[in-house]
Amino acid sequence: MRRGSVVALCLAMAPAVMACESSGFSYVGNNQDKTYFRIPEGWQLFDENDLLGNDRQITVQSLQGVSGQWMVAFDSSPDPSVDNVLDTSSEHPSGYAQVRPLSEQEHESYSLASLRNAVIPIDQLSQDEGMVKPVSEEEILLEDGIHGSRLVNEVKIGEELFTIDQTALLDAATRKLYVLVIGCQKECYEANQKTIEGVADSWTVQGG
Repeated sequence: MRRGSVVALCLAMAPAVMACESSGFSYVGNNQDKTYFRIPEGWQLFDENDLLGNDRQITVQSLQGVSGQWMVAFDSSPDPSVDNVLDTSSEHPSGYAQVRPLSEQEHESYSLASLRNAVIPIDQLSQDEGMVKPVSEEEILLEDGIHGSRLVNEVKIGEELFTIDQTALLDAATRKLYVLVIGCQKECYEANQKTIEGVADSWTVQGG
């Protein structure tokens, strides 16, 4: 079955969170928000209950509970755990996808700069020499006015380098934020770059 047919079938079957396996991949998405992506089969998925019910507070601000949001995380470790999600010491790719409404205050002030810092404060960290090394940056413009950027950065954490690939998008009305982020240590990223890029490239937002 063609990829498009698989995705259409999965979206039709699952109104909220779905994971449909086909051809070595699991397609993960949300029918209500018309968004999906794919990860290799065998990667562990975590839903909002796993993330927000975890004893360890995940430090990425975007993972905090927001009313009306959709969120799912994933981990490729042979010993998968929600604790591994974007852990800067992780030697295996992990990350999360999130769709959430913006507050009224955010709606009034959210910008492309806000998108850059949607996952970690890239601009602030960049003020310290050697903390952030840009790898690539791509502006994105989709149908229905959905727009944003995809950034790949190396971030220095202590003596280690963590590579993070983030795609952050806004709807045309600046009412909804869409984020997909995946990362691991620099050596891990380089060894798994093709796989990581495949996940990031599959992030599809159709709007509505």
